[in-house]
Amino acid sequence: MFASLDKFPFKTILIFLIAIIGLNITYYQHSKSLLVSHQKEKINIYTSTIASKIVNQSESEAVFDEMLARDLRSTSIAIKQSLDADFHNVTNEQLENLAKLLNLEGITLFERRGDDFVGVRSSDPKEINASSKTWGNVYLAHLQLTDRKPVDVGIGLTLENYWSGPISTASTDGSSIRKWGEYYDGTTNYIINPFVNVTDSLTHFRAKVGVDVSIQDMMRTQDENLLEIAVLNPEKLFQKGPLPNNRVSWYSDRVVENGSYTYRDESEESKIKEALETKSTIFYTVTVGGKSILKSVTPIDTSNLKYTRDKLPKIVVVATDYSLIEMALKQQLRDVVIFMIVVTLLAGFVIAVLFRITRRKNEGAVRRVQDVYLDNINSIVQSIKEQRHDIINHLTAISWMIKLQKYDSLNDYITPLIQDAKMMEYKIKAVEINIPALSGIIQAKLAQSEVHNIDMQVEFTNMANLQLTTIKTTDLVRIISNLIDNSFDATIELPMEKRRVSVEGAVRANQLFLQVENTCNPLSSDIQSRLFESGFSTKHGKKNKGLGLHIIKQLIERYRGTIDYSLLDDGIRFSIAIPLKQEK
Repeated sequence: MFASLDKFPFKTILIFLIAIIGLNITYYQHSKSLLVSHQKEKINIYTSTIASKIVNQSESEAVFDEMLARDLRSTSIAIKQSLDADFHNVTNEQLENLAKLLNLEGITLFERRGDDFVGVRSSDPKEINASSKTWGNVYLAHLQLTDRKPVDVGIGLTLENYWSGPISTASTDGSSIRKWGEYYDGTTNYIINPFVNVTDSLTHFRAKVGVDVSIQDMMRTQDENLLEIAVLNPEKLFQKGPLPNNRVSWYSDRVVENGSYTYRDESEESKIKEALETKSTIFYTVTVGGKSILKSVTPIDTSNLKYTRDKLPKIVVVATDYSLIEMALKQQLRDVVIFMIVVTLLAGFVIAVLFRITRRKNEGAVRRVQDVYLDNINSIVQSIKEQRHDIINHLTAISWMIKLQKYDSLNDYITPLIQDAKMMEYKIKAVEINIPALSGIIQAKLAQSEVHNIDMQVEFTNMANLQLTTIKTTDLVRIISNLIDNSFDATIELPMEKRRVSVEGAVRANQLFLQVENTCNPLSSDIQSRLFESGFSTKHGKKNKGLGLHIIKQLIERYRGTIDYSLLDDGIRFSIAIPLKQEK
């Protein structure tokens, strides 16, 4: 077609190709980073929600457990007063009738025989001749009760002449989840062991407000990427060998405490150990059953919860479908490559035509045509620059559609670019995004304030300028929720008409300002000097470790912020300032 190819501008074409390939690679990596980061952010929100539910469920079950334990002690005293002090003079029929009268599932009397305890009388035939020697903490409690010592086995509720362990599966009936009491005051030759079946009540409670129902709600309402959420007990996950007493399905021995855990992989144990060692979330991708999965492993510390003595934190595992992200990336890359090929061919054709014209003109004509050639080259270069600029604009639009999960709209957006095979300019308008996690916690606290008759005022301004890359949503929620919880605890001690809490937040001068005020009883100078001390608390007798303000101070200092307090006439004000990263 051409008279000579020895001076054809292959270098120029090569530069165009390199530029286009580089742009494609940059686009692919940026899109991948946006998709994965967005998915991780959603996983963090899922995990934070489940962590909050774990704490709420544990505290609620602890109250329920203690209430049952105290009732069983009163029941034990009633049983003792109704029976002969010698079990030989007690019949199983008596215990059966007494259990029905006291609304119990059953009653068992244990006799100490050397270093063993044997069920000698019971309303349940399965309990007769049952030995507690293999029952762990129950056996230790039996020993201490009959030795007339206060029971101290690390868990459960200890009262005078009495101990009750946590709810668990019955050793003589694997289908029954029970609550027991162990009573011995030395006036009988047996330990009184009343028990109630809590299977239905516990299931009903968790079906209404437990972790499982929250997981089910997430699975039902969230995007299709979410595959499963599980709360694991790592102590049981790492446990080797058979379980004590040959038990195979004990409530307290379950590995998966909440949710489902079907997407297991060979590297899970090492990832869980890494998360426990680093005390942070570990993300990793793995293929399970031919499906590409993005998983997260997050340790949740429950050591401060009542009745909880786990050596290791709970583990929250979230599995999402990574193949959907890969499919979206492949489709986007394929569409853009086709678009770039069409543009490159058009540019190459124009260059080739100009080159042929310059070869066929005389020197004078060549000089004139050369000017036109150079003008066209500049036009092409400018077109490529504009093309790069437009691609960046398109990339911005695509990234926002990905964040908003508008995948059908994303496909509709890209397809016309390929079909038209020409540059089109779009003006991408930045969309102001609210902070759902922060909004949710504030609404929850407002609802809580209504329950406690607290006058709570909230005002947030200019929060659209808050950069979540500077303050993670989870950390911001922790800071505000801890401050509000402390304010609630302090002001709730006052009469209802004096209970007030005020929460304000704003972004000014590239800083995040937070202010929480509350009315409270006067604080002594000693208390003021120890407000941010780890382990200090003014709430004696409550389930509190004094960690709130200490945690807040640590989080704020991590972001080079400051926290101060000032005393008011009728309360206290905490003021926080956190610098935000400069926009480039």
